[in-house]
Amino acid sequence: MNRSGGIPVKKEILKISQSSIAQALAADYFCIYFVNVENDKFIEYSASPEYREFGFPSMGDDFISFSRKNFELRIHPDDREDFLQRFTKENIIRSLNRKKTFTMTFRMLFAEGPVYVHLKVTRMIEKEGHHAVIGISSVDDQMKSREAAKRAHSESITYARVAQALSGDYFSIYVVDPDTERFMEYSAAREYEQLGIEKEGEDFFNLSRRNMERVIYPEDKERFLGTFTKENILSTLERGGSFTMKYRLMLNDEPVYVSMKATLVEDEKGRYLIVGTNNIDAQMKLEQEYQARVENAKNRAKNDFLANMSHDIRTPMNAIVGYTNIAKTHLHDIDIVKDSLDKIGSSSHFLLSLINDVLDMSKIESGKMQLSVGKCDLEALLCRIEDITSMQAQSKELKITYDQSGVKHFRVRGDELRIEQVLINIISNAIKYTPRGKSVDLIAEELSTQKNDEGKLFSRYRFVVKDTGVGISEDYLPHLFESFTREENTLVNRVQGTGLGLAITARVVELMGGIISVKSKQGEGSEFTVELDLELDPEKCAEDEGNDLAEGAASAPDEGGQAAGNEENAADLTGRRILIVEDNAVNAEIAKMILSQYGMETDHAENGQIGVEKMKEAASAADGESGESSGEAAKAYDAVLMDIQMPVMNGYEATQAIRAIDSEYCREVPIIAMSANAYDDDVRACLAVGMNTHIAKPFNPEDLIGALKKYLR
Repeated sequence: MNRSGGIPVKKEILKISQSSIAQALAADYFCIYFVNVENDKFIEYSASPEYREFGFPSMGDDFISFSRKNFELRIHPDDREDFLQRFTKENIIRSLNRKKTFTMTFRMLFAEGPVYVHLKVTRMIEKEGHHAVIGISSVDDQMKSREAAKRAHSESITYARVAQALSGDYFSIYVVDPDTERFMEYSAAREYEQLGIEKEGEDFFNLSRRNMERVIYPEDKERFLGTFTKENILSTLERGGSFTMKYRLMLNDEPVYVSMKATLVEDEKGRYLIVGTNNIDAQMKLEQEYQARVENAKNRAKNDFLANMSHDIRTPMNAIVGYTNIAKTHLHDIDIVKDSLDKIGSSSHFLLSLINDVLDMSKIESGKMQLSVGKCDLEALLCRIEDITSMQAQSKELKITYDQSGVKHFRVRGDELRIEQVLINIISNAIKYTPRGKSVDLIAEELSTQKNDEGKLFSRYRFVVKDTGVGISEDYLPHLFESFTREENTLVNRVQGTGLGLAITARVVELMGGIISVKSKQGEGSEFTVELDLELDPEKCAEDEGNDLAEGAASAPDEGGQAAGNEENAADLTGRRILIVEDNAVNAEIAKMILSQYGMETDHAENGQIGVEKMKEAASAADGESGESSGEAAKAYDAVLMDIQMPVMNGYEATQAIRAIDSEYCREVPIIAMSANAYDDDVRACLAVGMNTHIAKPFNPEDLIGALKKYLR
C-alpha cells in the first residue's frame, strides 16, 4: 500500500509544489504568456494590475503580430524602432535554437511614467519543444542605478580631464565655500608657488586681501582692495553677472599682468566659488604694443593734418592780411581797393570752408550730426551745383558737363543741404585734381522705383562724377575715405585742403543710408559713384511724369526757415528799427553797418538780459500802454538779431523771456538767430525756443537782408 500508494501522493505533492513555485515566480513579472511556437497561438498565464490596465487580450492566434501592434503604442518612442526591428519571429526562433533564450530591454509607458522592462523568451522543456514562455519583468531600479553610475563615472572622468586641461592655463585655481569661506587650492603654477600663498584654510577673502597687499603691484593695490570683497563678488555673481578683474602681480621683482575670474557653481552637494587667476602678461603686452602703434599712427596722421592745416590756413590768412594792407595803402585807388577786397573775400570763403570741414568731421565722429529731411527739388539742386562748380571749372579751363536726362522724378524727400554738400565735395575734388584742358562730368540717373512696407514710393538715384585727372594710386585707394589723409603725390600736395572732404562725404552718404564707391587709375582719372534711396513726393510725381516742372522753378522758404524768393518784391526796409543783441562789439558793428546801408536804424544790447529789458520797454510802446505821445512808439523794434553765446543771459534764455512777456508784440516780433553755433541741432534748438530762423556766422549780408525782407512784409 505504502509503496503502491506513494507514487500518486508524490505526484500530487510535486504538482502542487510546481504550481506554487510557478505562482511565486510569476509574482515578479508584469505578465507571463504561453506561446505555441509553431502556430503562434498564445494564452496569458498571469498579469499584474498595472499591466492589465493596458487592456491587452489574454489569448489569441498570432502572438508576434499582437505584440508588435499593441506594444508599439505602449513603448517609449526612443525604444520603439529598436523593438520593432528585433522582435520578429525569425529573430526569436534563431535565438532560441542557438542559446535557448531571447531577451531584450526597453521602456514601457505605464500610468506612472516610463518603466524599464526586461522581456525574456524561454523554450519549455518538453519532448516536442513546441511551446515557449514569455515573461516581462521590471528592471527599472537596476537600469536607472546603472545609468546614474555610468553618468557619474563619465562626468567624473570628463570633469577631471577638463579641469586638468584648463588648470594648465591658470596661475592658480581655488575652490571656496562662500558660506564658511573655507578654501582649498586646486592647482598652482610654479611661479605662483613662489609667492608663498596658503594652499588651504579659512577666511579666504581677508586672507587673500592681506596676501595681495604683499604681492600686488603698488599702482593696482587700491583698486584691487576696493573691488575684491566677498559682498561685491557674490552680489555680482548672484545677479547672473560675471566677475573678472585685471591687475599686476610682482613676480621676480617684475610686474606681471593676471586676470582673475570668479564663478559660482551649484549642485546637489551645495555651492562653491571657483576663483581662477590667469597669466595674461603676453596678451597684455601685445595689446599695449598694438595700441601704441595705433596711437603713433593717429599722432602721425594728426601731426600731418596739423602741418597741412597750418599751411592751408596761413595761405588764405596771408592773403587776407596782405590785401588788407594793400587796400589801406591805396585808399584813393578804387580799382586796387576793389581788387583787394575781392581777393580778401575769396580767401575768407576758402578759410571758412577749411574750418567747416574740421567742424563737420568733429560733429560726425561725436555722433551729433543729424539729417534734416524735408521736401527736396533735385532739379533746382542740380542747377545750383552747376552754377557753383561751373565757375570753378572755367577758372581752370576745364570742360565740365551736367547730364540729368536719366532722372524721371525730381521732387523727393531728403536732406537737400547734405545731398548738395556731397555732390559739390566730389565735383570740387575732381576739379582740384584735374589738370587744365581735361574734363569733368556729372551724370544723374534714376535707376528704379518701388514701394516700401508702408506703401511709400522710393526711387534709387545714382550720381556719377567722372574726371580725366591725375587719378589715385592703387596703394592709396583703400585709404581714400579716411580722415586727415592725403596721397603723397607731388601734384596732389600742391592742392590745399584738410584731407577731410571725402571722409566727410563718405560719412554723410552713410548717414543717409546710401553707398559711395570709387574707381580710379593713376594718370587716367577717377569715377565716383553715389547711390541714394529717396522717397518720392507723392504730390509732385504726377507733375514730373508729365515733365511739367514750371511750377517747381518758383522757390520757397526751406524747412529751416531760411529766406528765399524774389527779394525785390519784398517789403522796403528803410526806417525799420532792429535790436542787435550781441556781446561782441565788432560783430555788432558789422551788423549795424550792413543794416544802415539799407536805411535801417539799429539799437545794441550787450547781452541777453539787457536785450530783454529793452524789449519790455518796446512792448509798452508797441502796445500803447504808456499813454505817451506817438513818439514813444518809435522805440518799438521791427525785429531782433539774437546772438546765442553771451554772458549774463544767453540767446536761448533771452528769446524765451521775450516770448513770455505779456504782450502780443513780443509774441509776434521776428527774432532771428545770428550765431556761430551752426550745426543742424543748433538750428533746431533756436526754432524750439521761439526764434523764427537762423543765420550762421560768418554770415552773407544777402542772407541777412533776405531774412529781414521775408519777415518784415
